[in-house]
Amino acid sequence: MEQLVLEARSRAPEGKGAARKLRASGMVPGVAYGHGVAAQALLVEERALRDVRRRHHGANVLLDLRVDGESPGDLAAIIKAIQVDPISEEVLAVDFQWISLQEPVTITVAVLLEGAAPGVAQGGSLEQMLHEVEITCLPLQMPEELRVDISGMEVHTTLHVSDIAAPEGVEILTAGDEPVVTIRPPVSAAALEAQLAPEGEEGEEEGEEAEEE
Repeated sequence: MEQLVLEARSRAPEGKGAARKLRASGMVPGVAYGHGVAAQALLVEERALRDVRRRHHGANVLLDLRVDGESPGDLAAIIKAIQVDPISEEVLAVDFQWISLQEPVTITVAVLLEGAAPGVAQGGSLEQMLHEVEITCLPLQMPEELRVDISGMEVHTTLHVSDIAAPEGVEILTAGDEPVVTIRPPVSAAALEAQLAPEGEEGEEEGEEAEEE
């Protein structure tokens, strides 16, 4: 995985009022911690942070987080948590976690489907039950996502975690028998009509028959 440079500057911990002023000036307050390094309050440009997230579509991003221009050496950073205003979508705060480039990490990655399933063309319904899996690997081997080829799937077929081809150096920790995607058979007209029938309609018909008897 590509390691992206993100510049930051150290700051003294301050109250909520100061944080609002910082955000108004285009800066996001944050903290970096982990791997035996003392927690450090810092600031990053919101524009730069948004660019990183947009380029990787919310996937795991490996960062060369440079605080006050200094590179962390054999450490990298990942975005551990990010707080976003649900209405304005303004980034309110961000937490970074330091990790060693020489030690495996355990993360979750998205599972994406690719290809066209013949079973869908035959009228079947595609259902994805698992959207992410847990993996372990060295930081520089972290995939942005894992892809599952559904181009051979017919109706009544299911692909499991064990069917996912992991890149070299990546171990999938999620149980292999977990279903990822399945093609369900088409719903018959009678079954669809029964599903759409108002509740209690069948009972009313049975009652009417009983009265006639």
